[in-house]
Amino acid sequence: MMTIYKGLEIANLPAYVQSWSVVNLPGFISNLVDRWQRNYGDLPDKFSLIACPQAEVNANGGLPLRVIDLTDPRARIKQFTSCHRLYLVLLIMGEHVAHRRKQVQQHLSWSEGYDVVLDDGVLRLQFIEAIEESDR
Repeated sequence: MMTIYKGLEIANLPAYVQSWSVVNLPGFISNLVDRWQRNYGDLPDKFSLIACPQAEVNANGGLPLRVIDLTDPRARIKQFTSCHRLYLVLLIMGEHVAHRRKQVQQHLSWSEGYDVVLDDGVLRLQFIEAIEESDR
């Protein structure tokens, strides 16, 4: 059964990240979740999410092999912002979510990482980390 999401809450998002955060854009996450549900059904109640500009991925020669190894191809979602900027959003689900999110995010410049809990129809994002320049 498809869940109808009533809202989005983002906790502990630092001001310096808020100024460039894509998840903070109105409708970005809800549109992404709607697409996922149309294609694959409900999301699990808990997972992690990483978002980074596709231009950064391209500038670094594409998605690193380690990121490909640690993510599910169908959970690598490309989503445009309202100003036509393409973002790569990775949903990390299953076992060892926190460890995998950390490993994946270390390879992605200008990425933002969150733990997500779906609670009573509300998407609750807990900011975990932002990587401005990946050293990998």
